[in-house]
Amino acid sequence: MKQFFAGLLALGFIMALAADAWAEGEAPDASEAPPPAPALAFGGDFWTRPKLTGDWGGQRDQFAAQGLTINFDVTYTFQGVASGGIPNTGTALGNTTLGALSLGLDTTKANLWPGGLFSLRLEARTGESAFGRAGTVSPIDNDAITPNSPGNLNKNVFGLTELTYTQFLSPQFGVFGGLLNTYEGDDNPIAGNPRSNMSFLNLSFLMSLVEAATVPNASLGGGGVFILSPDIIGKVLIFNSQESATINPIENSSGTTFGTEWTVKHKLFDQPGGQLLGFMYGIGQNRTAINADPRVFIANLIVNSAIPKTSADSWSFYYNAHQYIQGDEQRGWGPFLRFGVSDGNPNPIKWNLAAGIGGKGPFSGREDDRWGAGFYYLGISDTALLNLLKLNSEVGGEMFYNLGITPAMHLTFDAQAVSSARPRQQTAVILGARVGVNF
Repeated sequence: MKQFFAGLLALGFIMALAADAWAEGEAPDASEAPPPAPALAFGGDFWTRPKLTGDWGGQRDQFAAQGLTINFDVTYTFQGVASGGIPNTGTALGNTTLGALSLGLDTTKANLWPGGLFSLRLEARTGESAFGRAGTVSPIDNDAITPNSPGNLNKNVFGLTELTYTQFLSPQFGVFGGLLNTYEGDDNPIAGNPRSNMSFLNLSFLMSLVEAATVPNASLGGGGVFILSPDIIGKVLIFNSQESATINPIENSSGTTFGTEWTVKHKLFDQPGGQLLGFMYGIGQNRTAINADPRVFIANLIVNSAIPKTSADSWSFYYNAHQYIQGDEQRGWGPFLRFGVSDGNPNPIKWNLAAGIGGKGPFSGREDDRWGAGFYYLGISDTALLNLLKLNSEVGGEMFYNLGITPAMHLTFDAQAVSSARPRQQTAVILGARVGVNF
């Protein structure tokens, strides 16, 4: 915790200096700040507008022009275990609903000061998942554990998952701090990330699970972002390892994580692609908390008294890549890859691999549709505790098709087959559908 608060103190000092510099005219003027994003157009009829509720009589566009953006999404997921898994355990037909409200304020557009951005995000979920019946280590529906609240699976959960301020000191460098939401990290344009609801449902395709030991959904922290060029962007950060999405982050703390993540865009045979590399190092995190994280679903196999308590350091390295064979992010397709490796103790996942293919706009007139298929592999750590549970490696596959009914409404059809790391159970076949609405 000393390192954590020292990092926050240093970040606050930097931001104070930045504020003084802006006031004294020593920092770049507004013309040198990052250019504001173009005004959003929320108008149009039911079938073409980007938000279901439209432009609110033009008020929404005015808000956006003045720097204020408001987004409200609701995602409903229905999943059923068609065969295999763990019979007579939990529900075979799960359904969950996730709602997310996010607000953003661009201080440049608001004519307050250049280069600033406030972000706030609230999330709530309800319903019961089919996790128990499926019996997989990797969650078969990411939205069923968002916001992340260890010990509260299949319960109504509400949380503040982001409250941050970012200040760009130049077009190439900015600092940020507050309650960080890490789920936009480890992003892959084809496979997605844990914040996206347009691609895979299984979490192993959305992030490297080796990160789960030290990277919470939401936690106090801060850092810096470096834009070396339009194609090379990096960040360094320090944050509390305690999951704080649904608890008071100031009164509850455990461990400190230091990390960095870098994204490099490139072209191969004139087709766009990219690679991402990240490294996390956590200290002072309790293994009990790690094993209770629903993102690595082994908690209900463990009797709490049997978990060795330790605060051993934990590290993880993760990598993902994508390459378009045809087109680009707006309309195209190509392969993707994820890979991660960790210390394996106390991290319950030693290494992970996910690979597949996907894209957007596969047919003429269906430019908003997305599709994907892939497989994943989890290498479970060989610690004494996990060996006692007789956990093996886990292999799974998933395919989905996301149908764009309108730009604001999407319907996803999904199928998964998972040979679980848990002993003595049949391969689980999970079928599902997901409806996402952006209001």
